[in-house]
Amino acid sequence: MNRFFIYTTGAGHCRSLAITAAMLGMMLIMVLVMLVAPSHARMLSGNGDPVMKRAIDAGMDADQIERLISRAQGRNMTPEELHQILMSAISLAEMDLPYNMVMQKAAEGLAKQVSAPGILTVLDNMQSSMVHSADIVDPWIGRPEVQGLIEAKKGVRTTVEAARLYRGMLLESVSYSLQNNADDSLLREFLDEVASIKNMEKGDLASIAAGLQALSEMPMTRDNPGLNARLLIGAMNAGFTASEIRELPHAMRSASFHSRLPMEKIAGSLELQLHENIPAVQIMDNLFQGIIGGGPPGFHVPDMHPARESGRGTDRRPPVQSLLP
Repeated sequence: MNRFFIYTTGAGHCRSLAITAAMLGMMLIMVLVMLVAPSHARMLSGNGDPVMKRAIDAGMDADQIERLISRAQGRNMTPEELHQILMSAISLAEMDLPYNMVMQKAAEGLAKQVSAPGILTVLDNMQSSMVHSADIVDPWIGRPEVQGLIEAKKGVRTTVEAARLYRGMLLESVSYSLQNNADDSLLREFLDEVASIKNMEKGDLASIAAGLQALSEMPMTRDNPGLNARLLIGAMNAGFTASEIRELPHAMRSASFHSRLPMEKIAGSLELQLHENIPAVQIMDNLFQGIIGGGPPGFHVPDMHPARESGRGTDRRPPVQSLLP
């Protein structure tokens, strides 16, 4: 009896050890996978993959590349398709142009399960518009008065760091507007006007970049582009922040929606308020709530729903759709 008990107990102990060893082995494998996975992009580069080598040589963010690769692998994308997507960003990085927009849009497309050809169509358009934006921005940013503004606004940065930062902001904004079919000449004229001595006195490069982006979103851009440019420059001179300038197209649409006035009346009221030096915060509140003067005889602003009075921007209607389906 004792021998049987010892035998069975020993066998059970062996099985327990075997199970424990198997579990430890599985845990070790999982740890190794977790350690190896993040270095996938660097491993590809080290294995001589020419596309990955170009990305690293162009100074692209290795972690950002790794995240995109991980998403692409999750979608079972072929190496050739992934290479094509990466090349859209790599070519920009090699030309010293911002590439983050392309990488972010590619990640967005993968998250939305857009096909590789669909993503590439969008990225090709973004790449083309970014190259075109350099033809508009680089001559302008090289002007002495613009260089002086960069020097004045550089803060704790070096002049080189500040120039690179602001150039990137301007390039991305111009590229955005070009993708939204803004006219090349309108963007150039806007920058020419901003570069005048009068406007440079109150200049802020972040606000200028916001204005360049808002140009393609403003109401009546096709019917009266000159008026839109004038309104945006007026807003800049009135002390609107960059975020308020970006919100201005939405605020004008909200004003038209709530007041039921045509956009021409909204633009006229905005221009009048800018000339009367009404604070920017008050102007934006008026627009979002539809408080606009100059209506037809007997006109009254429609009663606002209480929820709409609680905060600015509640009823924004984005004027452009995502570039991806």
